[in-house]
Amino acid sequence: MRKCFLSVIFLTILASLSASSEDSCNLVLFDIQEPNFALNKKPDYEIKGIEVIGNFGAYYADKQHAAFYNGMPSNINNINYVFDNYYWREQIKELMRSNLNRDSVLLSPDSYPENMKYTLAMYVGFGVRYNYSSAWALNIQFNVCKLTAKDVFTLQVFPAFDNESKSYVNYGVFGKESRTIIDIGAVKTFRTKEHIRPILEFGASFNNTLVKENFIVVEDQKFNIIDIYAGRNYIPNSNVQEYEMRQGGLGVGLYVGGGVKWMFNQFLSLETTLTVYSSMINLENYAGMGLHFAPMFRIVASPALFINND
Repeated sequence: MRKCFLSVIFLTILASLSASSEDSCNLVLFDIQEPNFALNKKPDYEIKGIEVIGNFGAYYADKQHAAFYNGMPSNINNINYVFDNYYWREQIKELMRSNLNRDSVLLSPDSYPENMKYTLAMYVGFGVRYNYSSAWALNIQFNVCKLTAKDVFTLQVFPAFDNESKSYVNYGVFGKESRTIIDIGAVKTFRTKEHIRPILEFGASFNNTLVKENFIVVEDQKFNIIDIYAGRNYIPNSNVQEYEMRQGGLGVGLYVGGGVKWMFNQFLSLETTLTVYSSMINLENYAGMGLHFAPMFRIVASPALFINND
């Protein structure tokens, strides 16, 4: 996705430069004035038509939805699923004996993560925008991100380490998901005589969340806490059937954003924006509304790029 996105930007810039070199007006970078950009053509902010957009940025997801992955006993995916299985528990005890010289562990009620949150994710996509006036446009864009949630849980080990009455060790718990986000809305461009123009956007947002993984790591050994055996007990070398579990789903929300449009010429511009989402993320028991933030760069090919100047 990242290589494809960069290729689109590169080809768009080449097309813009080629079109600009054939333009009899000999435009200078950032020298966007009131005169016509091309013979008998309106300035770009008066040209109705479709803009093509490439997006690249970051996505900050609300931590409240990350709690879906924390492994609490009340969650559909929980750490007890591993420790309640005799074979996995024995495997963990063997890891303790080999690496820590401890022969027993306890998963207590206060062992679970308390600050599960998502890490910063890359946010990429594309969009189209129809300018129906000099100030307003209809906008639709498609963006994707891959999120990772993480925190630690605690195990009490026996016997305790030297000079300690009780000994604890921390291990990681992780969740991975993908989100596809579709935004449909309006964009307001504030007309100025400068090459920098403020923009404001708002609309409806639709998302599809798909859980990829939920697991713990104990002494570098990974244990899946998603019940891929559909309630059947795991037994090594027993050919217990595995199932592909579908977790996640569709969500809706609203978005509002703003930023600045940097106009290089009548063909190409760069937008720097910040979008704030108030969205429902469809994760079981954690499907409430949350605030998500997406700072982005956008390469925008204007309608003038697609108009024949002959």
